[in-house]
Amino acid sequence: MYLSFDIGGTNMRLATSSDGETFAASKIIPTPKDFNEGMKTLKQTADELSHGEKIIGIAGGVAGPLDKGKTMLVTSPNISGWIQKPLKLKLEKNFGCQIILENDTVMGGIGEAVKGAGIGKEVVGYIAIGTGVGGKRIVDGKISVDSSNFEPGHQIIMPDGNLCNCGGKGHLEPYVSGSYFEKMYGQKGEDITDPKIWDEISRYLAIGLTNTTVHWTPDIIILGGGVSKSIPLEKVQAYLAEFLTIFPQAPEIVKATLGHHAGLYGALHLLTNN
Repeated sequence: MYLSFDIGGTNMRLATSSDGETFAASKIIPTPKDFNEGMKTLKQTADELSHGEKIIGIAGGVAGPLDKGKTMLVTSPNISGWIQKPLKLKLEKNFGCQIILENDTVMGGIGEAVKGAGIGKEVVGYIAIGTGVGGKRIVDGKISVDSSNFEPGHQIIMPDGNLCNCGGKGHLEPYVSGSYFEKMYGQKGEDITDPKIWDEISRYLAIGLTNTTVHWTPDIIILGGGVSKSIPLEKVQAYLAEFLTIFPQAPEIVKATLGHHAGLYGALHLLTNN
């Protein structure tokens, strides 16, 4: 029995699998703010879903960057009580099996690459656009090796432009992510209906995706995250084709298909292909 999990700032999702391909049972529960309470809740839920069957491997994504050894969160705006806590060590102690941890965006990217919109593509660029902007490059179903997390949301698209929460200026994130829409347009993303605004957002995103394309050379770019659902793909593709002059053809741009299950599928894939 395998266990996959996705620990977000609001909810935790857990799922068990007997065959390593499909999920036998799953559950969504609120994420405890306290780490110890979170570990207790995760163990209780896992025992409930596994019906007493031994769990031989666990993998999951967590909302925030991990330390170099992938053992704990180093920062997280939404679950600060989990920062610098021995997450991997505690899971190993509680379950006595293999533990794999990753950033939640990375897990979502793997899931979409192997089970979702990226099936059959060798190089997948995954960009998650929600409160912020994250992303990852997936090659042949494997995480692209790098010395730190990719941060596509912090590429500069407008020198001396809008102030980013990280302290920089003109980054992609302040132009396309949900946390900045009220500052820019006076309304939340879900309330924006003006096609001119979405055209402007699409143009900014295409600038960022042009940079992503020349650096990652993906066969396909998958857009995940809540904001991506409202972005008009045809506008983004048109602007990308205009901006990307170095290659004869722009990569295909599609929206993610697995929703909240993307990270669970990514975790399960790492467990069975590691």
